[in-house]
Amino acid sequence: MPGRFAVRPVRLAAAALGLVFLVSGCAPSATSGPLARSAATKAPALTGHSSSPVSMSVTAPKLTAAAAISAPANLPTGSLRPTTGLPWTPVAGSPALALASTDGGTVSLLWMDAGRLRFRYVPGTSVPEGGPATAADNTPSAWLSRMVAGFNSGFLLKDHAGGYYYLGHTVAPLRPGYAAFEISKSGALTVGVWGRDLRMSPNVLVVRQNLRPLVDHGVALARPGDSASAWGLANGGLPRANRSALGRLSNGSLVFAYGANVLASTMASSLVRAGVTEAVMLDMNISWPTGFTYSQVGGHLLGHKINSHIVRSPSTYFARFRKDFVAVLAR
Repeated sequence: MPGRFAVRPVRLAAAALGLVFLVSGCAPSATSGPLARSAATKAPALTGHSSSPVSMSVTAPKLTAAAAISAPANLPTGSLRPTTGLPWTPVAGSPALALASTDGGTVSLLWMDAGRLRFRYVPGTSVPEGGPATAADNTPSAWLSRMVAGFNSGFLLKDHAGGYYYLGHTVAPLRPGYAAFEISKSGALTVGVWGRDLRMSPNVLVVRQNLRPLVDHGVALARPGDSASAWGLANGGLPRANRSALGRLSNGSLVFAYGANVLASTMASSLVRAGVTEAVMLDMNISWPTGFTYSQVGGHLLGHKINSHIVRSPSTYFARFRKDFVAVLAR
């Protein structure tokens, strides 16, 4: 188990919140700016979650209002389908994605048919610290034209929550027994435990570790009675925080989870309900966890939050961001 993370005061410069929070080394910063809202309605299967769409011209960095698209009536078709234990709603325009929620809408889940998608890792401009980057990492057109979803990555490396490997460079040593997501040079993504499920090979592009497994062999490892520091210290030492996590099902499909002011155990149990066998905790605190879906509409990119409590705008991933993220691309 990793050590206790440092706590230091950070002021969240969001006028809509007007509050001061004490947070850890995964602390939030200001939001990316106001959202351009449309007349979108709530998705039927996500009661209590309003979508906050924005649109952006792929050829010009300007936000404009746009109308939301109605979701198709049927679940995604193809070789893989999400577990039947939850009421999944397909994501408009992308048959490889579906949404569900648990705990009264507190946790939102994004299912992804990994075999029908490609995953692009975009390192942050300052996190992970000291890592390499390519020219394409600074070129939004490399992912915007086919982006159907996006989500945040892990902690600061100085929190010692795990290692980091990218482009042939071991920036921080990978730790056996720690959970990680791995992306290959072909754009495939998987989740597992380093040294057991995941190992280094010439095809590996990136490995991002973050703490011990949240779910292992289909069993939730986080417990309601865990200390506030067991899964990363947030919000001045409170056990509840906005959190994100990524899990793999036995069939290879993936589930990303966003939880609003939840315990780590709530995230773990929600992923188990979604059929996840292995899961890695990602980021936490007020504004770092994200989770968006995107549609290409009339030459514009239309983005939606998967949970209304997400602080940042979907436009956050229209360019390289301060912290690393994963852009999910249609094949």
